[in-house]
Amino acid sequence: MALNADKKSIQVKSNKQIFIETLIIMVISLLFSFTTGGLKGLAQIAPIVYFLIERRRRNRTWSEVGFKFRNTLRDIKNNWYWVLIVVIGFQLLIILVGKFLLPDYIGYVKERVPMVISTSTITSMIITIIIGAFLEEIAFRSLFQERLSWFIKPTFSIFVTSIVFGFMHFAKGLPIIVSFDIFGIIIDSIVYGIIYNKTKNIFASWATHCLADIMAVILILILF
Repeated sequence: MALNADKKSIQVKSNKQIFIETLIIMVISLLFSFTTGGLKGLAQIAPIVYFLIERRRRNRTWSEVGFKFRNTLRDIKNNWYWVLIVVIGFQLLIILVGKFLLPDYIGYVKERVPMVISTSTITSMIITIIIGAFLEEIAFRSLFQERLSWFIKPTFSIFVTSIVFGFMHFAKGLPIIVSFDIFGIIIDSIVYGIIYNKTKNIFASWATHCLADIMAVILILILF
């Protein structure tokens, strides 16, 4: 039974159709992210719908797609240095650089994510971040990064996924500010990708993503 399962896994991972499907969904999501209104929301919805249908159609277990909740605390503990780097180090660095070198950066971020920054209560703010980060981790780590890593080196899949992740957060603004914002998002995503690649656990990268977003919001609210 184990040999049959391994053989099936190898066959699935070598299926070029999966590679093509993944690229198509990535492109569709990226294109929708540059639109406005309801169409922009499809940038996140499309990969989630595909993920759920694809998992069911190809009979993948939840564990196979990265849902390993029981291992989360252990995985976070084993990668604590990456968690601290992105949650505290990167967020503090980005905010301080934005504050002193790009004064308009914080205003740009507030306009880009008003649903989070303008939240009136801590509870609703945290819920918004938790749900948003979870959907992003499913799409970018469990789907895009994992699938690409079957066909290219994991390092490349992390970088490609992170670049797409960064540009999907695009919002109009001054070129230097937009570039700085996207660069920071890409760096964050690379760390989330490293954690996922080391653990194959979406909950580990999700928890880190949530903490980083919450820390960024707290720093903005405190310093500005």
